[in-house]
Amino acid sequence: MSNYNVLHLTPSVSPAACGLAHISINLAQAQYALGHNVTIWCFDSKENIAWGSETSGFPPDRINGFKLVGPKSLYFSPQMSQNAVNLSNDRFNIVHQHGIWTGVSRATLKINKRHKTPTIIAPHGCLNHWALNLSRWKKRIALTAYERKNLVHASCLHATSETEIADFRDFGLTNPIAFIENGVMEKHLSMEGNANRFREQNAIAFDKRLLFFLSRITPKKGLIMLVEAIIRIKDDFKDWQLIIAGMDEFNHKVEVESLIKQLKLEDKIKIIGPLFDQAKADAFAAAELFILPSHSEGSPLIVLESLAAGVPVITTKASTWSNLTVHNCGWWVDINTQAIVVALQEAVSMSAEELRKMGMCGKHLIASRYTWPQLAQKTIWLYDWLLGQSDKPDFVILD
Repeated sequence: MSNYNVLHLTPSVSPAACGLAHISINLAQAQYALGHNVTIWCFDSKENIAWGSETSGFPPDRINGFKLVGPKSLYFSPQMSQNAVNLSNDRFNIVHQHGIWTGVSRATLKINKRHKTPTIIAPHGCLNHWALNLSRWKKRIALTAYERKNLVHASCLHATSETEIADFRDFGLTNPIAFIENGVMEKHLSMEGNANRFREQNAIAFDKRLLFFLSRITPKKGLIMLVEAIIRIKDDFKDWQLIIAGMDEFNHKVEVESLIKQLKLEDKIKIIGPLFDQAKADAFAAAELFILPSHSEGSPLIVLESLAAGVPVITTKASTWSNLTVHNCGWWVDINTQAIVVALQEAVSMSAEELRKMGMCGKHLIASRYTWPQLAQKTIWLYDWLLGQSDKPDFVILD
């Protein structure tokens, strides 16, 4: 195996980037630990770069933050684009892009065209039909300007779920596809939280069993379906409380709060802010059950983190998590309110000990298959193949 010079391109490694930040920087850190020369380009300030470095252990001097010009939502950086053009031809062996529809795609395309460097693109759920309909006109402009060329000319597409494989082909892309799932840092398997501290800091009653949601508060995460499911099982849910944590997006929090008030569920549902690091560990320590009722996903990192914390999961078939049922660590349901109702009714009727046993099954599953060192090694095998150093790995799909 060769030691590679790898460039990861991602919009951000900051808290605001949620799962995408953790995925890109933790993969980079795992590759760096394997002995590779890894660099990250992003659009972050020094403060956000310091946060990403501290949480992942990835060296801050290997993260380059480029200045944005114009509205932040456009993620346009002439500086990054110019750097992409001015690279020496042998600076990087591989470019690995995370997320699409931003200025990082322009940089990837320039590196590919100018330097013929093999490029890998991981859209992380952004080509799902539900996701494509959000901000549709902006995506059409980006597709015409640069994104279609970037995707079509990629040496390989990186799918983090089986659903994404179908999304790529449905979009008309014929590139090779590497199916490499997301993972968690090994420290998550042993991280301890303080349940009492979480309850005290967020004024949560000690006699309530907790159902936990943590992700962006945004339409695709299915919170409207979840609130509607709670009202339908109100009697069965009398001993429970739903805690919704996360950053607001598209002002969706107002819509969710309005529905909660309309259905008179204020005593059953509490919305708090985003949680990171120890605060997140404290929340998982307090929760008996986690739920992610999404309409659209790639491979949601928060599901992995919940299982690593020993908390069973309910999620929808927006992502390919059939392993929840195969390994008895959760529920994998259709994307509709009734399916969520059925799963919740079964879950909230279980004892704390029964749910703990399910959670331990999830922890064992994560340890055996979903840690970043294991998954980073798969990306290196992919790089070997793309650079002509080995045969095609069995997780690469050509048809």
